[in-house]
Amino acid sequence: MTIVSPPDLETAPAPQPAAPRGREASVFGRLVSPANLLPTLLLLSVIFMVVYPLAMIVIGSFKEGVPASPGPLTTEGWREVFTDASTYKTLWTSLSIAVPRSLLTLMLASTFAWLLTRTNIPAKPVLFAMLTFMFFLPDLPWILAWGLLGSDQVGLLNQWISTVIPGADFINVYSYWGLVILGACRGSVFLFFFLYPSFLAMDASLEEAARMSGASQRRTALRIVVPLMTPALLGAYVFSLINSLSSFELERLLGTPAGITVFTTSIYNDIYGGQDKFAAASAQAMMLLVLTFGLLIIQFRLLKGRSFTTVTGRGFRAKPMDIGKWRWPAMAGMMLFFLFMGALPSAVLLLQSFMRFPGLLRLDLFTTDNWVNALEDPFVLRSIQNTVVVALSAATIGVVVSYLISYIAVRSKWRGRRPLEFIAWLPWAVPGTVLALGFLYAFVALPIYGTLAIIVLAFVVRGLPIGMRFTSPSLLQISPEIEESARIHGGSWTRTSVRILAPLTRPAILGAWVFLFVVAVRVLDTILVLTSPGTRVISVDIFNAATTGGDEGQAYVLAIVQAAIVFVGYAIARTVTGRDAIVKGA
Repeated sequence: MTIVSPPDLETAPAPQPAAPRGREASVFGRLVSPANLLPTLLLLSVIFMVVYPLAMIVIGSFKEGVPASPGPLTTEGWREVFTDASTYKTLWTSLSIAVPRSLLTLMLASTFAWLLTRTNIPAKPVLFAMLTFMFFLPDLPWILAWGLLGSDQVGLLNQWISTVIPGADFINVYSYWGLVILGACRGSVFLFFFLYPSFLAMDASLEEAARMSGASQRRTALRIVVPLMTPALLGAYVFSLINSLSSFELERLLGTPAGITVFTTSIYNDIYGGQDKFAAASAQAMMLLVLTFGLLIIQFRLLKGRSFTTVTGRGFRAKPMDIGKWRWPAMAGMMLFFLFMGALPSAVLLLQSFMRFPGLLRLDLFTTDNWVNALEDPFVLRSIQNTVVVALSAATIGVVVSYLISYIAVRSKWRGRRPLEFIAWLPWAVPGTVLALGFLYAFVALPIYGTLAIIVLAFVVRGLPIGMRFTSPSLLQISPEIEESARIHGGSWTRTSVRILAPLTRPAILGAWVFLFVVAVRVLDTILVLTSPGTRVISVDIFNAATTGGDEGQAYVLAIVQAAIVFVGYAIARTVTGRDAIVKGA
């Protein structure tokens, strides 16, 4: 069966339809024509998945009662938020954590990217593998490990230090600086993969010309590299700032015990604080959205009208910059970063899962009871099964939807392609807690609520921008002449896509799939308010055990299992696609 291709891609003119009887018939005919049907359905689907939940947050902020319950419209939620002094304290706390954290994140990530792409630092493959390991290590296990390591007085690090310096109490992650530093170290690994392709693709001839003209390495970096990388660095900082404002797990697990409240934890407390303050939570969610979207507008205004060229067609690559005696300290610094922020918490968490009591590491306390009890619990096994099902489904559906949206945006001239692309990118600036609240309002009355389908849908929406970061550049690199040649020889759009485009974009598609798979396994804030007892997943079980005084040993076991699922998915994708495909769209 031959399927007609999407809009504006046919080489031969399509047969003209019969003249419609009226204007309405003409409009309807164009909408339901084979050339417009797929893009129109995609646009309507994306509006339903993205715009509808966000609009419901606006309505919810002016409505009394819980979602799906009848209630009058009121401004009480907004009045409560704006007249409460704690709102402004929360705003200040959120910004005072996010701004320095994002700056430190950018400094670390850009340094790592510059060292691995532009210098002669030794052991580059090893250092890259270390950062990759830290990237795929889920947040919850990492945070739990640092809760054990960095607790005031009783933390393992303080215990070890006190054996050398009696009474020493240097480290406390349950503090403002703990949130800033740990958040920056964690975020820098993700931001590294955001910056790495830009540093790798930068035109190196300008650096070579500067060095040949006698410029020092420091002057070359400041006068050449930094200006060329301004768009990527600015975009990375804004992205990091949005991520910091959207962060939930770190602030909830380490900040709440210290009395530190930010917008994301305040929204969660309003919903689960026993008062059902959904209107106030929605009003705070709107304030957080204004902040994140405002940052994107500022970024656009700063870069508007400025021209930055970092990639040319000369195919020239200068030799790596010789940083002399600093290359060994730089390598040692990156290895220490990995050992302290990656290997140490991973090892402590693994050992802790075999301890009889939390917070102690002693041979006489070794036990396998935590593992036996966890893996014999049918609810835990169901949680693991649900996690794998959700991750596989969300990654597969997300890749297909992202690919189709990118194809329409890049390849067609359909009039609605720009709104479709813009709406698909909106979740990039929507915090996970806000998106979850929107889904709660939008779908609580529908049959999919309380099922795994709502969790899959939430992850598909969350992953749209990630998937499109892979698929859109990959499609842009393929000449339209290849498709035109295939159709001239009788190939349908489906056959052309399967036999030609799919093999050419395969690395990007598989890279997007593994990223979406990882998101669905490790992310908590997007689904925390959407799960039910029958739809338990690993991330929610770990969070509940860590915050409600549950079985901490089981939490450590599930954290290891969660990390194992992520690394198995990455290992499979790495085997199929190679390293370049995984980092291509980051």
